[in-house]
Amino acid sequence: MAYFRKRDNGWEYRISYKAPDGSYKQKSKSGYRTKAEAVQAASQAEIELSNGIVEDKNITLAEYFEKWMLVHKKPHVGPETFGKYEYTLKLITIYFHETKLSKINATSYQNIINELAKCYVKDSVKRFNSHIRAAIKVAIHQGILKKDFTEIVKIFSDVESKKEEDKYLELDEYEQVITDYRKTIKYQSHFFLYTIGKTGLRFSEAAGITEPIVDRENMCLRIRRTYKVYGKKKGWGPTKNPQSERDVPFDSEWLKAYDEYMKVGYIDNPDKRLFTKLTGTGENKILKKKTRQTFNVHGLRHTYVSWLIYHDVDVVTIAKLVGHKDATETLKTYSHLFKAKQEESFDKVRNLMEKFGADLGRES
Repeated sequence: MAYFRKRDNGWEYRISYKAPDGSYKQKSKSGYRTKAEAVQAASQAEIELSNGIVEDKNITLAEYFEKWMLVHKKPHVGPETFGKYEYTLKLITIYFHETKLSKINATSYQNIINELAKCYVKDSVKRFNSHIRAAIKVAIHQGILKKDFTEIVKIFSDVESKKEEDKYLELDEYEQVITDYRKTIKYQSHFFLYTIGKTGLRFSEAAGITEPIVDRENMCLRIRRTYKVYGKKKGWGPTKNPQSERDVPFDSEWLKAYDEYMKVGYIDNPDKRLFTKLTGTGENKILKKKTRQTFNVHGLRHTYVSWLIYHDVDVVTIAKLVGHKDATETLKTYSHLFKAKQEESFDKVRNLMEKFGADLGRES
């Protein structure tokens, strides 16, 4: 139960709670402008305390991060995204060991980042830092920490990231891959890769295609769940985010290929899944033979998006098609491609204006 009183520096709340060791403790905080603000803050504090996040000055970073992600992330993100937080926790355990949260400062934290940078690409180091920073903000709000030790960190990596051109196929390569797999549709892996190439589905989304979600009348796949064939949590699961529950259009050629596959390649199973013999490594290996050693299945999804951009499909539509949260995510992920299209648009504007100026000159 919370108690409130007005002090010289504003309103204060005080909460009594039972700590994990069985002892009874109190949590208080003051400085709120109004009682209503203090009541709201106390309510949030009670929720956090009831979920196991307590102001323990001796708590380790690993312990705190685990409690934080279970309360603040697990209820709000999909299994795939939460798995990334679990991986960050694993790295925290490896690199920070039993280091207490209160003992970490900007210098010691930078030292850990420097070590990570020797083994991981910049995007991975950046994600690790962003996860920890989000948890630290809550720790500061709770009064466990006074300063954000991630605030001035320098993110870098000694490991070369995958080159941009390795993430995509050139459009003529892409069209050739689609054409080739269309000819060998009886092979499950080939129809699987053909489907991703024609729809831009994520691996787990394509693995979860069943007969009932193929909407012949509206010519679309009704994506509502996924199927993971690798990792700790195999089997059926939700989509990556709410926006990923979507209808993805297919063309008449894909439907013909589907009908052929159901006659000569489909293996009946209780779930009615189209693809039952998939492995992440196996599909990547098959695709590499057709393309190059640096390319993978997710690259087909990237290439599908680049193909849409090339054909002037607007960014809002693309975001909906591929299940992004919003157009901002699409713009961020494919910014270099949109820049190239922007230059083409600028050239069109210049040509139009030059023609406009020339026409005016003739009229005068």
